[in-house]
Amino acid sequence: MTVPGRKLPVLVSALFFCATLPVGAQSFFDSLDYALRGSILFFPEQNGNASSPMPILPSLGASVSYPQSDLLAFELSLDLYGTLYDYSYELDRAVPASLEDRSSLVIGMLWGVQPVFRFKPLGENITVRGYGGLAFDLRICLLASGLDAGESHDLYSGKTVGDASAGIFSYFWGGGRWLFPFIGGGMDFAVLDGMTLGFDVRVWLPVWRVWTGENLPFLEGFRFGLGFRAAFR
Repeated sequence: MTVPGRKLPVLVSALFFCATLPVGAQSFFDSLDYALRGSILFFPEQNGNASSPMPILPSLGASVSYPQSDLLAFELSLDLYGTLYDYSYELDRAVPASLEDRSSLVIGMLWGVQPVFRFKPLGENITVRGYGGLAFDLRICLLASGLDAGESHDLYSGKTVGDASAGIFSYFWGGGRWLFPFIGGGMDFAVLDGMTLGFDVRVWLPVWRVWTGENLPFLEGFRFGLGFRAAFR
């Protein structure tokens, strides 16, 4: 089979692109560090009988980081959680709920983007990490299992369970309530060549309270996390 002369430059360019792209991509991916994390998340509540007690939630997560030097890396992280919520018409906001009082199942995808500073003050086998950045809590609000959207929510508001579920969605996605600056730190211990085990402590800050003007208890909206992780290179 012959290739017309006018198509030869295109073919040569395509072959060159296919030959060189994997090399660059492989070099990039080889430089990345990966980690898997299991955490316990704490969502403080101070609302008395208006909501259920503070949710304490198991969470699975992962992260990938791109080292810039021995000191600095840039990291993208994801933590997944799920819990039950109701809408309080007395407080005019979403609140954690027990199984009996639920309206929505909320599944949170907590994305984080942050620079990570890494130090080794005690030798090569121990790494101390400090970091801070922005997190985005992208929440999926589903009608809780076993409920009908048309059934009555309570005796006083005249609202349905579907109305309450919609209110939860509107509350979490309105007013920038998905934005959480955060800070954290942790330590990693070398256990195998290319693998470390460690822990993280993190705090997420409800900066949206600055512009929403809600009259909330002090700890409302804060999140705290304690996690253990395995990192691979």
